[in-house]
Amino acid sequence: MKRYFGAIIGLIIAAGVQGNLPSSMALLGAKPDLILVVLIAYSLAEDPEFGATIGFIAGLINGCVVGLNLGSFIVTRTMTGFFAGMVSTRLFGDNPIVPMFSAMWLTLACEGLFLLANPMPDFGFVVRTLAGKCIYNGIFTLIVYAFVKHLNTHRKIRMANARL
Repeated sequence: MKRYFGAIIGLIIAAGVQGNLPSSMALLGAKPDLILVVLIAYSLAEDPEFGATIGFIAGLINGCVVGLNLGSFIVTRTMTGFFAGMVSTRLFGDNPIVPMFSAMWLTLACEGLFLLANPMPDFGFVVRTLAGKCIYNGIFTLIVYAFVKHLNTHRKIRMANARL
């Protein structure tokens, strides 16, 4: 339970910050999805089970913040967390650029699944904002992932020192 605490606090903080981002931060009509960024960063640093659990919580928080499509948010975020956990265990080690590109395609997959359940009429606008969101999420995930890995490394060192 302790390992979920930091991620849940991070998701709540991300939801608060995301709700207060100025519209001048928009890139190609999109603002970063900080809840998704925190979800991907924590899921990349952990295993698929952790990612799916945090994804469920992220979907619940995101759906409550938006107020619509709660089920779609929960399903897409749970799947994204699970796949991010699979990516971390299968595809890479400690290369710092890979989380950025992983976040981009995971954002594309997550938002694509969300759009399947909740189609939008203006396809051009959707593609443009999705491109902006992928770029933003990739950059922010690189930063958050580095912080999460640092915290995990520091925690493991403390645990090893406690055993001595």
